[in-house]
Amino acid sequence: MGIKMTTPMSEINAAIKAEVERVNMLAIRALSYLGELCIIEAKDRPQELSWFDQSGNLRSSIGYVIVHNGKIIKYSTFNQVKQGTDGIKEGKELATEIAKQYVSGYALIVVAGMNYAELVEAMDNKNVLASAELFARKELPKMMMKLKTQIVA
Repeated sequence: MGIKMTTPMSEINAAIKAEVERVNMLAIRALSYLGELCIIEAKDRPQELSWFDQSGNLRSSIGYVIVHNGKIIKYSTFNQVKQGTDGIKEGKELATEIAKQYVSGYALIVVAGMNYAELVEAMDNKNVLASAELFARKELPKMMMKLKTQIVA
């Protein structure tokens, strides 16, 4: 007596596709949350720990993108500070350029798009993205463990 499959293959494929979409949604949601926390870490701190906004471009250029298998899935809002319209443009352009390097898997890319961001950190000894990177490195393993439990559940 043999085993006979009674479930149509289309139903099995649909169930697998639905599960893949659920996992993708959970991963993107987790990376979005981490990206938002990184932006808060980079932008929202007391003046003595931050830099002085002259034009608002540096703060406006801070944001993130999420990449999955070479495609940008989500851009954060690059919020304008003061007259920082150039910052928004530069931040998005830099994030888009860096995203091209990630052709497989997921990537969260957090940027400060103004070309002088590194100079502000080095010369003025002000924190632009360094603390956000340290924060992300600390939080990512915890988030991945939580994501793993959500996927298995």
